[in-house]
Amino acid sequence: MNPLTASDRDFLKSTYQNLADRPLNPSDPFYEPPYAYEGADDPVEAMLNRITFTQVQSLQLFSGFRGAGKTTELFRLRHLLQQQGYVVLYGDALQYLNPAEPIDVTILLVVLAGSFSDALQQLDIEIADEPYWTRLWNYLTTTRITVPEATAKLEVENPLKDYVGGLTAGVDVKLALQTTPGFRQRLREFLTTRVAQLKADVDKFVEDGIKRIRKNYPNAPGIVFLFDSLEQLRGSISTEDEVTRSVELFFSHHIRMIEVPYVHVVCCAPPWLQFVMPNIAPVVLIPNVKLWNNDDRRSRSAAGWDFLRRLLRKRFGENGCERFFGPPGAGGEFPGADRIIESSGGHFRELMRLLQETLTRTRSLPVNEDAIELAIQAVRRSFLPIAIEDAHWLEAIGRMRTAGLPSSRAADAARLTRFLDTHFVLYLTNGEPWYDIHPLIRDEVSSIAARHPTGAAGNRLI
Repeated sequence: MNPLTASDRDFLKSTYQNLADRPLNPSDPFYEPPYAYEGADDPVEAMLNRITFTQVQSLQLFSGFRGAGKTTELFRLRHLLQQQGYVVLYGDALQYLNPAEPIDVTILLVVLAGSFSDALQQLDIEIADEPYWTRLWNYLTTTRITVPEATAKLEVENPLKDYVGGLTAGVDVKLALQTTPGFRQRLREFLTTRVAQLKADVDKFVEDGIKRIRKNYPNAPGIVFLFDSLEQLRGSISTEDEVTRSVELFFSHHIRMIEVPYVHVVCCAPPWLQFVMPNIAPVVLIPNVKLWNNDDRRSRSAAGWDFLRRLLRKRFGENGCERFFGPPGAGGEFPGADRIIESSGGHFRELMRLLQETLTRTRSLPVNEDAIELAIQAVRRSFLPIAIEDAHWLEAIGRMRTAGLPSSRAADAARLTRFLDTHFVLYLTNGEPWYDIHPLIRDEVSSIAARHPTGAAGNRLI
């Protein structure tokens, strides 16, 4: 075994950095289109068509479990729309909301309008020199809510008091909404009895913005607002049930409140909505890459393998795969790379993680099988230990290829969401959605279920 040279280490370092897990724009050299094969069911193309086929306005819910590539595909939707001349605004709800707190329609309307306003400013579009945050400040200060008292409280709790003189009143409100739970609570209490008035004011503000957009972009076929990050509303351990109930309440009773006149809205919603209210709020969900088919043998799905092999080649650079993995096989594949791809379960984040773990264990080039196996074992250990009750549920999912949700209760939906967010369970589709457990835990799950055949969860599953 020849030790690594300086050139080898530079290659490993640059490749490691290329494997960083981050959202990609379609123009990024590392971007690889996941649905560029015959017969692919492209969720982004479907959303694009719903927008372009609808003349004036629309509302769609979009989501994905952690690490599945949701934000990257949202950026692709933006790119495709801009290519067709649409004006696309982007807002991130988590710039204004705490994902561990319950939500309600009042605060969400304020955040929707505020993020729309901030997105307009990014396009250098001003609405009568009054951003929404200033308009909200003026509204609050002309009513009986004691905003000055809230601001005084804010000055005690954070550094705003040191530079408040340099900020506008609207910015004061925006910062209070972002950083001060007490202010959010008082604002919510005040607006609860004024929802209709608030909605009318939000719509009026958006209409003013649309007039300015139309003036600046007279030939645009439409306006699209991408409202991102609401899918991350999950709560902490202590607030999970409360947050889940608040989100369920909003999407079951107030979903139409985030419709915006003359605007196509794509709102990123929590993926677990499909479990607790599948018929009320359908969600376009990004699946994991399918490496196997939904049959007893888990036969190989060629399109998924081809996609991840292309993705891997882009990350390693020209000739990088051969330098790292050694000469390819007769079909052009690299056995070591395929071993890692198989162990990823088709999950982007796990693939990047496995590759980085392999690089850190590489002592010579090409990499040997021992380094690959050590990396796989290290990632497998991060899934362990598995509770007996979880193992029975996971075993049923792997056997039946369905979610096996015992009920539509918030606690069960949250538990299944944790399985999907932590990649214990993979969401897949071949026209119809199905589920399977991650290949790295199949043996462990089967072993636990066999050793404890009377586990409590086993009697609760379908």
